[in-house]
Amino acid sequence: MKYLLWDIDGTLMLTNFAGVNAMRQAIRDTYGIDQFTFTYNMSGRTDSYITRKTIEQIKGHCSDGDIRRFIDIYAERLPRSLTERNGHLLPHVRTCLEWVDKTPDMTSLLLTGNCEKAAHAKLAHFGIEQFFDYEASAFGEISDFREDLSRALLKKLQQRQPDVRKEDVIVIGDTPHDISCAAAIGVRCLIVRNGSTYKEEDLICHHPWKIIEELPAEPEKLVRLFEE
Repeated sequence: MKYLLWDIDGTLMLTNFAGVNAMRQAIRDTYGIDQFTFTYNMSGRTDSYITRKTIEQIKGHCSDGDIRRFIDIYAERLPRSLTERNGHLLPHVRTCLEWVDKTPDMTSLLLTGNCEKAAHAKLAHFGIEQFFDYEASAFGEISDFREDLSRALLKKLQQRQPDVRKEDVIVIGDTPHDISCAAAIGVRCLIVRNGSTYKEEDLICHHPWKIIEELPAEPEKLVRLFEE
């Protein structure tokens, strides 16, 4: 069995900053601050990390309870924001996911900084929610740090399949954080560049396994790529 561990934003889709918009709405509704300015790079970060940094910026301190409450409010605002912002799936995403879903020895999981509710909202909005195994996936409320997510996911896989081989686990993403996720558990990382905010040279220096411009129009090429 091969396990494909997909990132969401910048890899499967571009939401036209629907998440940022929903975050700002949640900040306005919770703390009365309109058009909040984020002072750090959010790309590739977990929702837990983003929320903690945001609340610390506002209040000077942040508890785990603050994070849970804020993430729930954010997730409630997200579906409407997704509709308003009019994002799109990246090229060949649906074709590849459909093909993996029909291939008996391949499974798509999520390894994403999105909290689980936000992940479901985004995938449902674009009609691809049905293609993933959620029980073995890892989401952004687990930890502030992406590497903890990949460790949690690998532990789930090993409990399900004790003899799982690391060469059969592949992280697919678009940021250096996806590369560090893969490195933390000793698996390969395939970077797909067409939705990334990073320049190629800024990705290469983190030593991904491979970088491609976009997912293949013929998804069988994924298998040939993974077998290299």
